[in-house]
Amino acid sequence: MSTGIYDAIKKEIVEAMKRGDTASRDFARVVKAEFDRKGDGRPLPDSEAVKILKALRVTAEENQNAFEMAFLDKYLPQEMSEGEIEAWIRANVDFSKLKSPMAAIGIVTKALGPAAPGDRVKKVVERMVQG
Repeated sequence: MSTGIYDAIKKEIVEAMKRGDTASRDFARVVKAEFDRKGDGRPLPDSEAVKILKALRVTAEENQNAFEMAFLDKYLPQEMSEGEIEAWIRANVDFSKLKSPMAAIGIVTKALGPAAPGDRVKKVVERMVQG
């Protein structure tokens, strides 16, 4: 269980305090508080942390808060394109060994994690199965 994002946010609080960057420090504390609330005070795995970061990103977009969006973008993993997901599937998934072609969705999302959102993987798999 990787807690890299959680640890990075904790480190950001300390680094921001050293820099005297109160805006980053305060927002990092807000993010960490959300992580702690969801994880009952335990470090949150990256898969859960990404969900919280995405929800906070949506709120920042709605409020048109450029600072918060930029801050969150530093910690959100870069998502793969549909083409990249399809290439990975072609290289790593043998549909003939699956009970159902749609079983590939679980394999891909588990292997690629937050970089391959489930809805995007589903769309790619459905297109590949039909094509």
